[in-house]
Amino acid sequence: MKIKTEQKSLEELSSIQYEVHLGSSNTVDYLEIMILKFTGIYGYGSDGNSDAAYMTAIGKAVLEAWEPGGLIIDLRDLTYDWGDRIESIFSIGNDKYSDIPFPVSLIVGDKSEEAIRTLLLGIESIKYIEDIGWVFRNLNNAWNYIENKLNDYKTEKLL
Repeated sequence: MKIKTEQKSLEELSSIQYEVHLGSSNTVDYLEIMILKFTGIYGYGSDGNSDAAYMTAIGKAVLEAWEPGGLIIDLRDLTYDWGDRIESIFSIGNDKYSDIPFPVSLIVGDKSEEAIRTLLLGIESIKYIEDIGWVFRNLNNAWNYIENKLNDYKTEKLL
C-alpha cells in the first residue's frame, strides 16, 4: 500500500504575524499576564477564515506553552475590515481554564476599531467601543482591566 501525505504548517494558513509578551501581575504575584499581538492584514469576509483559524491556533498554543493568568489580545497593528470568524480569537482560553476564571481583554487600533465595534455591537449601533467593557484603545486600560478581574477573582477566592 502506498501512503501519500503532504507536509503542512500553520504558517500556510495566514500571512499574519504574532508576538508574545509576558508581564507579572501586580494583583496576584504568582500569575503572569500575556499580551498576544497580531500584525498584518486580515482577509476581508470569508477570505479571513484561514486568518482566524491561524490566530486561534496560535492563541491556544501560546496559552498552553506559558499558562498565563490573563490575556490581552492586541490588534492595534492589524488591519481588519470585516469577517465574523475573527470572533473565535475572543474566546481563547475559555476551554483551557474551565476550573478558574480567565480574563481576556482586547486592544484595537485605527485599522481595526470600527470593524470590531460593529462586529460586537452591530452595524447600526451608535454605542462606542468603550461600551463593550473589555475592549480598549491602549495597553494600560487593557492591563488594568485584567488586573481588576484578577483582583475580583482573588477576593472571591476563585484563584
